[in-house]
Amino acid sequence: MTKGAGHDRDFIQVQASGIHGTGVFAKRPIPRGTRVIEYAGRRLPKTQLLEAAERGERSLTYVLNLNAETAIDGAENGNDARFINHSCEPNCEVYIFDETPYIYAMQDILAGAELTFDYMLQSASSLRISRTLSRELFPCNCGAPHCRGTLVAPSKKRKVVARISPKPASPPQG
Repeated sequence: MTKGAGHDRDFIQVQASGIHGTGVFAKRPIPRGTRVIEYAGRRLPKTQLLEAAERGERSLTYVLNLNAETAIDGAENGNDARFINHSCEPNCEVYIFDETPYIYAMQDILAGAELTFDYMLQSASSLRISRTLSRELFPCNCGAPHCRGTLVAPSKKRKVVARISPKPASPPQG
């Protein structure tokens, strides 16, 4: 039994996906706010994971970022959560409690619907790659109406602060 399996409530099944390869689908309706499944796997320092990937020793297919230093590799000691596909308009999201990530339903999910969450990979600007290259390296196949075309998160836009001129104490007399 994988870690977290005892807390799964039999909401899901794994099967072929129209988005990409294998996906996770609702066996029955899942109400909004429901904790669906823990994202289980081996915890590894990101530096170690990336070095192994660069050497061709490890795939990054089932990796979930836990925090700035650590990722979870669902390919090792993982569970069915690793098969949840990305969507730019997801129906699930990841919450982390006590360093444990869980997948939650963001909305009511109908029986038979595929579960998705936004992978929000590191932004193209922080990866120092162009938007075009991010689409080539990390293409999105979600088919959502507002699909951004990549699993890479949009870069955070700088907030524009409105500059307000001080009001005169009294209206000009004329």
